[in-house]
Amino acid sequence: MLFIKELKKICFSFIYVLFIGLLLFSWHENFYGVTTKEITGSQGNEVSISSGLTGGSILEKPEKNKESYGMKNKEVPDKIMCGGTDKLIMEYLANSYATYPFSYYKEVVLNENEQKEILNIIKEITGLNEQQINHLPDDYFPAVNGNVIHFGSNGTQSENGAFTFEMGNEEQPTENTDYTKQFVAQVSYEEFQELMKKAESIIGTGSNYSMENLLQYYGLAEMTYEEAMNEYEKTIYDDKVSAAFARLFCDYMTRDLGLYPVFLVVIFWLKDRRNRMNELIDCKQIGTTKLITIRFLAMLAAVLLPITILSFESLIPLIEFSAETGIAIDVFAFLKYIVWWLLPTAMIVTSSGMFLTILTSMPIAILVQFVWWFIDTSLTALSGDTKIFTLMIRHNLLRGSELIKQDFNLICLNRGLFVILSLILIALSVVVYNKKRGGKLNYDFFLQKHFGFFKDRFTAHIQK
Repeated sequence: MLFIKELKKICFSFIYVLFIGLLLFSWHENFYGVTTKEITGSQGNEVSISSGLTGGSILEKPEKNKESYGMKNKEVPDKIMCGGTDKLIMEYLANSYATYPFSYYKEVVLNENEQKEILNIIKEITGLNEQQINHLPDDYFPAVNGNVIHFGSNGTQSENGAFTFEMGNEEQPTENTDYTKQFVAQVSYEEFQELMKKAESIIGTGSNYSMENLLQYYGLAEMTYEEAMNEYEKTIYDDKVSAAFARLFCDYMTRDLGLYPVFLVVIFWLKDRRNRMNELIDCKQIGTTKLITIRFLAMLAAVLLPITILSFESLIPLIEFSAETGIAIDVFAFLKYIVWWLLPTAMIVTSSGMFLTILTSMPIAILVQFVWWFIDTSLTALSGDTKIFTLMIRHNLLRGSELIKQDFNLICLNRGLFVILSLILIALSVVVYNKKRGGKLNYDFFLQKHFGFFKDRFTAHIQK
């Protein structure tokens, strides 16, 4: 009965309605309709595919002699060197370098000495001098070069095939024997990697020149029929179709669960204090362990229930797809991924918020969780980047099940660690709350004296 009461109290509150609204907005913007589009695409209709790869739906069986089977990440040295150098020259000429130190854009402008260092790197890679670099012919690099697209023309090609590099009012032809129409690196791939590390150290963290970014932007290659068929079979047989969509669904939902639940926890515990429920709870014969555990479970249920319901928007079309095509799917895939992927995140956010709020009687847990969420978001790549303390596991792909398999032991260790830490925090919450109920731990006067202004302001907003 106490569990039902706590759950009702949460679900019929304004803050929970706000939580649901934010959750729905995030889901609608990121995942809504993805499954339907992929199913429609597999039936030969032209739709916007959400798999992140061109070439059709992941549910469409490849046919031989098709014009394109899509793209895949592949470390092709020539493409990476060409694209990386192209981008570096563009940013050097503008002296405007894009960096993403915490996943947010920041423009870097280098001083004169730093620009000279970048110029020397470009010279070494291309074999060109400064004037030639400043006046490259239009087709020195491919028109479409990874994420770089060239428009216009700033160079000409003579009848004998030589390029003319414009240098002010002078012209200096360069023969094809020295500089071909397409960019050709004058260094080995290993030397190029070292030069890119040097460029990144000059420009700063999060630049375009880490090998991770270079591979992501320029390491794309056309899939062969055999490779496309292999990807299709992994989706149909290994993932049983639904696991691919469950991973992407959890990828988007984990960002919400990494932050929003802490607001529910903090506000509900502080509301008890505001409504003088502490005295009533202290008087009742409710065990501290029972109270803390039931509230924790009620909060988890309230947080995960809408997540589970939203998963049906993807699961139901997949069930219909299975019935129409005869392709077997795992109907429990979403539930499995929600339990082992999302539940530990919800547990650690909820338990840490509960512990810090009980300990301090202040909303400090919101600040702590926001900092953790921000750092984790900034340092974790979109896929295949799980570490031991990664709060939010990311896999922003429909394909790529091999990334999960290769990190499966680490992911299990990560999820298990957060479950254990959550249980420890719940136990500590019981100890602290029990001492407060017995009057053995009371430093609210100290907190009020030093942090009372912030606490009163936050409480005032709750009352409104």
